[in-house]
Amino acid sequence: MLKRKYNNNIAQTGLRILFVAQLLIKGPLPKAKIIEEIAKNPYLNDVTPDTITLDINTLKSVGFEITTGNKGNNYCYELKLVPVKIKFTKAELKALLNTKSAMFHFMDFRCIISLYEAFEKISKLLESDEQIESILDFGNILKTDFKLLKELDVHAKHKNEIVLVYDSPAGKKRRISVICDRIEYSKKNDKLYLWGECDEYGTVYLRTDKIKKIVKIVKVNAQLKTPSKSCVYCILNKKDLPVNFEGGEKIIRYTSKYIQIKEVYTNEFNLIQKLLSYGADLVSVEDENVRTRLLKIIKDVKEMYS
Repeated sequence: MLKRKYNNNIAQTGLRILFVAQLLIKGPLPKAKIIEEIAKNPYLNDVTPDTITLDINTLKSVGFEITTGNKGNNYCYELKLVPVKIKFTKAELKALLNTKSAMFHFMDFRCIISLYEAFEKISKLLESDEQIESILDFGNILKTDFKLLKELDVHAKHKNEIVLVYDSPAGKKRRISVICDRIEYSKKNDKLYLWGECDEYGTVYLRTDKIKKIVKIVKVNAQLKTPSKSCVYCILNKKDLPVNFEGGEKIIRYTSKYIQIKEVYTNEFNLIQKLLSYGADLVSVEDENVRTRLLKIIKDVKEMYS
């Protein structure tokens, strides 16, 4: 009985240390949060702060480089180096690279950034420099500061008018006041663009890697002058199929098999992403331009996996 209890304690300790390492691989955490996550794990017993200190020291002793923060970051433990190294097989690496290619085909920069951040964490575990370089090759998107890009995305969502510093083609930095509309990835030249409107130039699209900083917010929820368009499409009538109306949609025909919808929109990119989300349940799209772009994306993705 004593031997079994001793073995159980060893198993608990080993599992808990691996769990703590897994938590820190995801990102910095304070001791209190680590204890909280352990309490949620049904296979682990509750622990004290001293136990976490011992676990961290154990990880350090086998090669994990872990730093303790200060008051400014809530004394978070941060994993700087993982001694465990892996190497992907050709099939595994191809699957990761196909995932990356798919994100670029769908042209959603938020997904592309999230994937890069995930790959960045994976790269710390890889022993092959060639594989690291391969999965972290995200082209020109890396030329834009991610923090600035996320700020621009927030302004675009709220249609804020901002003043920014832009590095013009002539090489001069200019201040431009623009009402932000959206950020789009251009597959044609592998660049990200901030679309919007300004009094001086009308509709503009500015390369995000040329935007140096945001000077100030002029107006929150400013009104865009972009003309609206409409698109009629048809989806299968399924009880389990979510129809997420956001204000611009109207059902114009409803049968036991189909739902025909007319949607008023100003952002074609968002409309296409929504139509793609219906998958095989999307039956038809009447607008020729939207249909052409939709089919091209589907064709590109199909060719990539064929």
